[in-house]
Amino acid sequence: MQKRIVLLITVLSLMLCGCAEKAPDSSASGQTESAQVVQTESAEAGQSEKYTVELTERQKKILRDEGLPEEYDRLTDSQKNAIVKIERVLSYLEETYEDEFEYLGYVSGGLDGEYVTAKISDTLPEKIVTVYISYKNGKYSYSDNYEAKIAEEEYKKEITDFLSGYLDPADFQVYAEIRELRNAGESLVERAVGVPLILVNNVCSGEEVKAAAQAYAEWIAAMENKGGGGADFKVYRAEDYILINEFNYRDYLGKWIYELDVTVDADDTINIEKYES
Repeated sequence: MQKRIVLLITVLSLMLCGCAEKAPDSSASGQTESAQVVQTESAEAGQSEKYTVELTERQKKILRDEGLPEEYDRLTDSQKNAIVKIERVLSYLEETYEDEFEYLGYVSGGLDGEYVTAKISDTLPEKIVTVYISYKNGKYSYSDNYEAKIAEEEYKKEITDFLSGYLDPADFQVYAEIRELRNAGESLVERAVGVPLILVNNVCSGEEVKAAAQAYAEWIAAMENKGGGGADFKVYRAEDYILINEFNYRDYLGKWIYELDVTVDADDTINIEKYES
C-alpha cells in the first residue's frame, strides 16, 4: 500500500469550498457530498448569520487516522481545503464507476501535479487508482487511471497466452501495471503503455528464454498502433522462483540470475540486452 500522505501539506486555495465565515454556493457541483453546510440563527437582531460545515463520517475517519481534529473549524485553512478535495474526489470515483474506494493519500502539487490516491475496495492484490485534479475557468475537473487498473488482469492474460507458445506456463509469471490506455488498438497489449515483467524459472534454457523474448519483441513491433514498447525477462533459480507470487514478487526483483531487457523503438527497431546479476 502506498504510504499515507499527511494532510498538513500546503494546498491550493479551494474556490468552491465553504468555510465557517462564508456561505458556500449550494449549487456548486459536489457541495453536498463534501460537507453539509448548516445555517445558525443569529442570537441578536442585526447580528450577521453564521455558517458551519459538518464533515461526513468518511472525512472524520480520514482526519482521525491522520491524528487531526474531526471538527472542521479546528482545522487550518490548508487542512480544510485538503479534506474537502479528498471527499469530492472519492465521491467522483464512486459516482463515475459505481465502485467503493478507500482513501490512501493526497499530494497538493509538484512535478506530477495535484492528486489523490485511493484503493478499490476488496481487491487482492490491491488496485490503486490515481485521480489528478485540475482547475480551469472556475471549475474543477478530474482525470484518473481506473479503467487501466481494471484492465491489467486481461492485459497480463494476453501476454501469458502469447508466451505460452514459447515457454511452459508453469515456468513463468507475468506482472504488469498499465500507466495509460490508448484508444487505438485491437488488443489491450496494443493499447497499453507499460513495461511488463516476465519472471522465468531457470529450468527453462537460455535459448528458450531468448527465443521467447525475441518473439515477444517481434509481436510488439508488428502492432500497427503500438508505437514501441518493451519488457523485462528476469530469470530466477528454481528454489527462488517457486516462492514468488503476486503478493511478494516485488521482494524478488533484485534476486534474478540474469535478465533480458527488451525494447522496441517507435520505428520498430528491436533491441535485446542481457545483464548478469
